[in-house]
Amino acid sequence: MTFLPGPFRNRRHEQRHGQSATRCLALVFSVLTMIGSGFIIGFGFQTLVEVSFTASVIGNNEIIYGPYLLITIGILSFVMTPIGFYSIILNDKKVMVTHMFATFVLGVMCAVTAVLGYDLNSHVTSKEMETWMKTSIREDYGNPSAPHILTEWNKVQQQFKCCGAKNMNDFVKSKWFKMQKKHPKQRIPDSCCADCQAMHERFCVAFFKQPGDHPEKLLKNQTICIQASNRCLSADNSIANRDVCLQHSTDYRLSADAYRYTNGCLQPIRSTLEFFSFRIFIYSSALCVTLLLSTIVWLVVHEISSSPILPFRLIK
Repeated sequence: MTFLPGPFRNRRHEQRHGQSATRCLALVFSVLTMIGSGFIIGFGFQTLVEVSFTASVIGNNEIIYGPYLLITIGILSFVMTPIGFYSIILNDKKVMVTHMFATFVLGVMCAVTAVLGYDLNSHVTSKEMETWMKTSIREDYGNPSAPHILTEWNKVQQQFKCCGAKNMNDFVKSKWFKMQKKHPKQRIPDSCCADCQAMHERFCVAFFKQPGDHPEKLLKNQTICIQASNRCLSADNSIANRDVCLQHSTDYRLSADAYRYTNGCLQPIRSTLEFFSFRIFIYSSALCVTLLLSTIVWLVVHEISSSPILPFRLIK
């Protein structure tokens, strides 16, 4: 039996402790990556569902590319984590190198996604988006060769409860208005008319939430709420009163503006997309840092590993 001198035994003991600590750190990064992956997958789907349809309206496709990249990165990272566990527990260096390379590539993809999020945020806060939105209404809304523009603008106006870019007068300057042959011409599209849910929130809920505050305003809210209730059976997405909204009604007691979305879409779209673009940038940057640090840790583990944690290999 060979006995090692004290300094050599201590050095080997320290090396084993160092290897164990590094492997534990690699496992911690793997767990963090798995948690972050699940989070960005959910956020990516949320972004696609809630705001990706605004791409043509704002003139920027990064609101589509960013979420798709997040979902792709999240799924691949989630799948790679068990492979990393396998390689570190059994000290399989070939799998470890594969995992390390994949982690690095995913980190680079996260960096690209972060750049997209930053660029989208810059576009959303710029004058360029406002100009694009106005031009889109003036030139493309109602154009037979670009039906998706009309569809997306209508969806934007219904979802954000708004009309036009700056206000509803934007449509009077559009080709859609000029191409109309029927008189009197329709000054705003149907999607600018308030639905029953919006009428309920703006007038009925406001009446009950603010009792005794501004009696004249409350009386007006009560009157409009009762008038809207005559047409609306429930607070749904059906138009509250199309005739009044488009000023086709002969009942002049009803206010047309009460049945319309009078505010422009620029500000609500801008604030919403600022929220999503900033988070695309932050979440991508955070996962990028985690993945790149994980790559470094896996590289260290690969270099210092000499024996598997388990006393056997499942695959030889």
